[in-house]
Amino acid sequence: MKRKKITTLVPHNHCESVKKHVAAIHTSGELSLLERKMANVFLLNAYDDLLTEETHKIPVNLLSAMLGWDESNNIERLQSATKKLASTSIVFDLMKDGDGSWTVVSMLSFGEIKNGICSYRYDKFLAEKLYDPDIYATINIRVQRQLKGSYSLALYENCLRYKNVGSTGWLEMEKFRRLIGAEASLYDSFKRINERIIRPSVIEINNSSDIFIEPEFKKESRKITAVRFLVKENKQQTMLKQEETDEFVALRETAIYKRLKEHGIGDKLAITWILQDEERAKAVVDYVEAKDKKKQVKGSTAGYIRKLIEDKAEVGKPSYEAKKEEEAKAKSDEAKRQELEKKRAEIEAECIRERTTEAVNKLSVEDKKRLIPEYLAETGQDKGKRYNEDTGTFRDSMDRILFTNWLRKRFVVSVSQEEVRAWYQEKMGKR
Repeated sequence: MKRKKITTLVPHNHCESVKKHVAAIHTSGELSLLERKMANVFLLNAYDDLLTEETHKIPVNLLSAMLGWDESNNIERLQSATKKLASTSIVFDLMKDGDGSWTVVSMLSFGEIKNGICSYRYDKFLAEKLYDPDIYATINIRVQRQLKGSYSLALYENCLRYKNVGSTGWLEMEKFRRLIGAEASLYDSFKRINERIIRPSVIEINNSSDIFIEPEFKKESRKITAVRFLVKENKQQTMLKQEETDEFVALRETAIYKRLKEHGIGDKLAITWILQDEERAKAVVDYVEAKDKKKQVKGSTAGYIRKLIEDKAEVGKPSYEAKKEEEAKAKSDEAKRQELEKKRAEIEAECIRERTTEAVNKLSVEDKKRLIPEYLAETGQDKGKRYNEDTGTFRDSMDRILFTNWLRKRFVVSVSQEEVRAWYQEKMGKR
């Protein structure tokens, strides 16, 4: 059967849906939204050459564009995500005619970010499995960019493969948690996993993707033991997105793209160079054209342009001026990064304060009465004289404030980055 080719630069306007084995793949460990998106972009970028090339490359700027991520200068974050993929295993657990086949392999066998290029490799076994459409369904990168939650993306990936079938089939809750990466003890309770993962993920998928899903639950002895998702095409989203076009259309209208094409540079290479460093691409073309007018170019101008760009040859500004500009840019980028980190820390602190306040407010009078002896032992017995045992409160307003502050420290809530993002998005949505 002839396999479909996947473009490495231009995301599809539709997804291929492939029926997959119920227990085909799951990953060990929880992946963040960025890490899940990166795994899919890496595969899309490498797909055509999975069986013929060992090392795959993608410019960092292009990787960030396909991720829908505006922090392309945050190399440390990309390094961290690549490292997580290299340390995360994929388990193939296939059952056929009673015979079991269990295999484990790392998502990446090698990763490197150097000179604006991200290079990576897959184990040979994994490359062969990923190239087989019976094992891996390609994810719509446009839809992926619209999904804002890690669990939403994981659920989308696992439901997409059943669009033509109509249902995922029943998944035991333990297996479901494994598939979407929610194995933390935080989600041992069905109520919590339904409130924080299933319900918000279903809403986001139905509002933003090309499929519409509906959960159904199986109950045994008053306990939810399994879940399945009914899956169908999201006709409303399909109609809304029919007019969407290639995101690089505007780039192909630029003067530098047209100039590169005039010299015989291919579409993929031209786009890659522009995304990587548009000013350098312009400088190289200007330099080559000036040399060509003086009859100083031997061979084709396309070959000369490619050699200059790939060899990182100096053209245009003197190295001293270029170095000054680089230093200024690095300083500006560092300032922006620090400001972003400061903002993130402020948002996280506000989230913790709000969640802690909620936890303290939920304490009953009896709870507070039980905590009073511990509070007095820490802060001084003299405050006990101003305490009313009947109401469970202090008579003096200052004492009440001090006791509340002590409770806040006692019940401070810890939150994950995923929870902070969800809290912040909800807060912004209410404004």
